[in-house]
Amino acid sequence: MKCHIPGPNVKVLGRTVHALARFGDELYLESLPDSILLRTLNAAESAYAMVKFNKNFFSYFNHNYYSTEDNEGLKCKISMKSALNTFKSPSHMDKQVENLEMKLDVDASKLIFQIKCKHGIVKTHYVTILDCKAMQAVYTKDLVPNRITSPQRILSEALSNFQNSDDQVTIEATTHSLILRNYVDSNMDLTKIIRTQINLKEAEFDSYLIGEETTITFTIKEFKALLVFAEALNLPLQLHFETTGRPAVFIVHNGVTFEAHFVLATSKADIPTQATSTQNTSKTERSKRKDNSIQNTSRKKPHLEPDISKCLDEDSHLFNFIDIPEEKIRNNIENENSDKQIDLDCSNIMNNDNIPASPTSRTMIKSVFKRCFENTFDPRAIQRVVLAENSDMGLEIDVWRMEVISTKQHYSLP
Repeated sequence: MKCHIPGPNVKVLGRTVHALARFGDELYLESLPDSILLRTLNAAESAYAMVKFNKNFFSYFNHNYYSTEDNEGLKCKISMKSALNTFKSPSHMDKQVENLEMKLDVDASKLIFQIKCKHGIVKTHYVTILDCKAMQAVYTKDLVPNRITSPQRILSEALSNFQNSDDQVTIEATTHSLILRNYVDSNMDLTKIIRTQINLKEAEFDSYLIGEETTITFTIKEFKALLVFAEALNLPLQLHFETTGRPAVFIVHNGVTFEAHFVLATSKADIPTQATSTQNTSKTERSKRKDNSIQNTSRKKPHLEPDISKCLDEDSHLFNFIDIPEEKIRNNIENENSDKQIDLDCSNIMNNDNIPASPTSRTMIKSVFKRCFENTFDPRAIQRVVLAENSDMGLEIDVWRMEVISTKQHYSLP
């Protein structure tokens, strides 16, 4: 296989490799008589991507250049990391690259990418072939009852409202609207989860055909990757899907040079209507917490007399002293555990969870906070500073200064 790709199309190839890198760690390449196929699969085998470049995408194309048989082409698997190193910063490749030559070195079992840049600069990347095999996924896209064609901007803006922690998205397709919401597992704590739901009307899409109303759930990571790919190429997105459990196919193509298929596995939600289940579950959780709180309060204060429990229920301030008779506590303990000998030392009482701690002594608290209630300013403690000796002149100066200071709002010193 040997082909030449012109500069503007190199940018498309680079963005394709970066989009496939968000799906899988290995890139499968296969050359056919009229096209080249790039494929990848994620580790969980729940997302598959295939991009087909037609013959007119290349300025020169020969699928069996190094082969002796007429119908034999290239089938190989390479590392996705090596492909990313070849196509760094694809957004600027159309301004720097004039031509890209891709060919196979049969003797070294390497795939060669030779990038010819401006000013005579040539960059050559040798990528090791890991295996000589192809991969094919089985799915259908033509006989499905539900087909939607949407501008990528609408779905991208809708998906931007979701949280970064959301792993899956649920699409509920009805006759006149499409509802997107984040998937929430029933085992999660619903009080700590943000629910997001967006309703898109039929008029917002280029074409909207729902033959069978259904609800599907798929991963959000790969969904974002294909939306970024469609946004970079400024192309609409086609969605073909059936019922729950069948794969959903997303198609991006320009109709002439290339076509990309992104296939995502779908799963069924635990509860058909997650919005209703959330409300019911939240009510159940509130009632459970209320019952648990009542039980906990009853455990903390068992068999206390009304006057003691009343004191414990009141909000005690710093100097709101509560005196609980020790005899009442002793009698309650003896009635509950009459068959046991309990030491009523102060240390044992403090260690018992069922008996509240004794309040601090009134005198001790008063002694600790005694200085807080003392006056911080005493005019009598200020010592008069004599600036001049007692004399007739000094007395007149002091009296004159006192008069001026007392009426300083009417007079000013020269």
